[in-house]
Amino acid sequence: MSFLLALLGLVSLTSAASTADWKPRAVYQTMTDRFARTDNSTTSPCSTKDGLYCGGTWRGTINQLDYIEGMGFDAVMISPIIDNIKGRVSYGEAYHGYWPVNLNALNARFGTHQDLLDLSDALHARGMYLMMDTVINNMAQIIPNGTDPAKEVDYSVFDPFNNKDYFHPYCKIKDWNNFTDAQLCQTGDLNVPLPDLYTEHPDVQKLLIDWAKDAIKTYSIDGLRIDAAKHVDANFLKTFTNDIGVFSTGEVLEGAVSIISDYQAHYIGSMPNYPIYFQMLQAFTMGNTSALALEVEAMKQACTDVNALVSFSENHDKPRIGSMSNDTVTAKNVLVFTLLFDGIPMIYQGQEQHLKGADPPYDREAIWLTKYNTESELYQLIAKLNKLRKHVNALGSDYFDQPTHTVYQGASELAFSKGVEGRQVIMMLSTQGSESGAYNVALSNSYNAGTEIMEILNCEKYTPDEFGSITVAMNKGEPRVFWPVKYMEGSGLCGYEIKNVTLAQLKNGVASSASSVIASSPLTTALASLCLALTSIVMIL
Repeated sequence: MSFLLALLGLVSLTSAASTADWKPRAVYQTMTDRFARTDNSTTSPCSTKDGLYCGGTWRGTINQLDYIEGMGFDAVMISPIIDNIKGRVSYGEAYHGYWPVNLNALNARFGTHQDLLDLSDALHARGMYLMMDTVINNMAQIIPNGTDPAKEVDYSVFDPFNNKDYFHPYCKIKDWNNFTDAQLCQTGDLNVPLPDLYTEHPDVQKLLIDWAKDAIKTYSIDGLRIDAAKHVDANFLKTFTNDIGVFSTGEVLEGAVSIISDYQAHYIGSMPNYPIYFQMLQAFTMGNTSALALEVEAMKQACTDVNALVSFSENHDKPRIGSMSNDTVTAKNVLVFTLLFDGIPMIYQGQEQHLKGADPPYDREAIWLTKYNTESELYQLIAKLNKLRKHVNALGSDYFDQPTHTVYQGASELAFSKGVEGRQVIMMLSTQGSESGAYNVALSNSYNAGTEIMEILNCEKYTPDEFGSITVAMNKGEPRVFWPVKYMEGSGLCGYEIKNVTLAQLKNGVASSASSVIASSPLTTALASLCLALTSIVMIL
């Protein structure tokens, strides 16, 4: 196994993961301090209100990879790894990783150099990717009873940016919608100022790019999330993402389609899809279905590649769905949309347990207190949806280049279709909630007449009539997901076995041959990638 790990490491270093490599992936976002402890405790207390370190580590994350992989995730995002400021203010400590002080040291509260190496190796051994959250906009410092950051910040403590020439002069952001303010001024407060790096300067750029390249190489990192990308000089953001050599997604917290599309066209190819996020909330927590339907079409028209964006519905900066609606059915509809809509889905830790934390810090609960319940409804739902995504990808990665389009909009229902015609996924979503009764929805734009289809969440079959219409049985606000029966084999859904099949085999009806029944798993996927990579290396030599 050690030889296999070494070879897998070689593969990850010799072939950096591109946007195309990331599109079929599903990411589980962890907050390292709050995900898993080294001692495997499921009772150690953690007060979100106090904002203190609770003891989560990289070693603890390794111990819970079965939990993550059990939901079908094949990528994990971890908190920023670099050393953060010590000490405490009234609202807590740097448990989140966003108060950096030294780029050239690790956050010892999360573990050691070897622990992080082991986490990377453990993920790659399972065929999973490692994404690192990253801060390149600012440094941080605690100033007890601070009154004037312009005079009180001690720049000499920062590594490698150890004098004020590396930073913009202090100014306070007055208008967060003004990009000049946002990119030149500081995002901190009087107690924890966040000196804003002078990212237009070549010296600052080189130090940040060299650091990122070294971290990526050392820990075999497959992708980055760039925190507060909106606050980074936009031209440097483009330079940084072009130079580091791996997929990057940058946090531009804006709901305007025009801003996100402009950033994608000119500065960074991937961002969290905030325009869709805000309209998704309108649909599923306020019942405004038209808002989401219109935004889906607007994003498709404006963006160069919606599928390169990150699809999400919870994160560490926004209130959880459970804080807006206690109804698990609402969370189900949100998850179906998040995982099956355009883009790289990212599910925030605890979403699978329907946690209910509102604004930060309350949405940063310790996951070990859920006892990593693999029987929860949402855990099981995510596992099904990820099985479908993987199966669809196995039959053709072209699925992830197709944009979603709206095929039905009612007062309380939305239906979306995604994929190549004939093997598209259709999801029917409801905003009615679990208190609603049974009723039917006539869906006229489904599949070709006579195509037998499976509703995979309940394993019920439908057949479109001569006009391609089906009557969808809705009940208690539950979502529905459809997929052609002739392509079910190999999916691991509705009683079908998980196995390696090809589109050609399913079309020709020969998928059950002995040569195609090898069970598919992340390790076999990794081995296949390894063989291809080694073949390429041999050919080069």
